[in-house]
Amino acid sequence: IETCSFNINVMDKIPPVITGCSDITVNANGFCQAVVNWRTPSVSDNCTGGSITRTTSKPSGSTFAKGTTVVSYKATDLAGNIATCSFNVNVVDNLPPFITGCSDITATANASCQAVVNWSAPSFTENCSNGSITLVTSKPPGSTFDKGTTVVTYKATDAAGNIATCSFNVNVVDNAPPIITGCPADITMNANASCQ
Repeated sequence: IETCSFNINVMDKIPPVITGCSDITVNANGFCQAVVNWRTPSVSDNCTGGSITRTTSKPSGSTFAKGTTVVSYKATDLAGNIATCSFNVNVVDNLPPFITGCSDITATANASCQAVVNWSAPSFTENCSNGSITLVTSKPPGSTFDKGTTVVTYKATDAAGNIATCSFNVNVVDNAPPIITGCPADITMNANASCQ
């Protein structure tokens, strides 16, 4: 009798399957960051019974700066097959600038019933300080105002296009008394028989 034998090697060449990698968009907080949580992507493999090793570039619950960060996951099965997936975490700035210093002003009218009024421009702060703020006003300091109340408005726009406004009243009041001219000189006359 003669015999021979040979091996049949069944090899797993199929990588795991990862599902659940979807982009995430969140709003930045006052520090221009966001703590972002997500459900860990699920992994399945054709050869069950073995453990799958998962690694990630950033775990759920991480802090992200404003902008887009790519988060990647890698799954490795017992045969060394690797599958990857990635998604974007987009942190956007939706907070408008913060304004302080809009206070009403009262000024006294001059002889032309107007007043030149100066003030310090309101201050603006931004949660994402690396962006510039564009500031426009309806009337700059040093403008001439007529008697009455005029509303002055400031508008601040940050780099993300978020807008904040504040306004204040400039009240020009007339405190000057009238001026009388043309009074005649003193008059002296003799009284009549009625002593008048």
